Amino acid sequence: MAVATVTFRRCLVNAPEAGSDDKQTVSRVFFDLNIEGQEFVDVSVDVIQANREGDEHAPLVVTTPQGYDGPLNNQVFQGLVEFYCRQAAGGSLPGLGLRLPDWVIEQKMVVQLEV
Repeated sequence: MAVATVTFRRCLVNAPEAGSDDKQTVSRVFFDLNIEGQEFVDVSVDVIQANREGDEHAPLVVTTPQGYDGPLNNQVFQGLVEFYCRQAAGGSLPGLGLRLPDWVIEQKMVVQLEV
């Protein structure tokens, strides 16, 4: 199996252009992807979280990557994106819907997964 290296770079939290509103917080995660030496730069996914009381720890919805349309182990990849978002924001992502739009978290994290 091919191995993918994902270099997460930043997360734009509560991005109105990605669809954030009163009902959901949508963040955009930017990363680079290297699969067996083939580089995909500035790939992104949107991460959706409902803005309901008690949903701070609910699974996040991760969209299909923009900028890469090849094979990917989606279940593992989505778990890694969720882990990155929660770690970058300091844990459970509580109350992000109440923050100012376009809150940018610059944090690098490199992971590998089988594709």
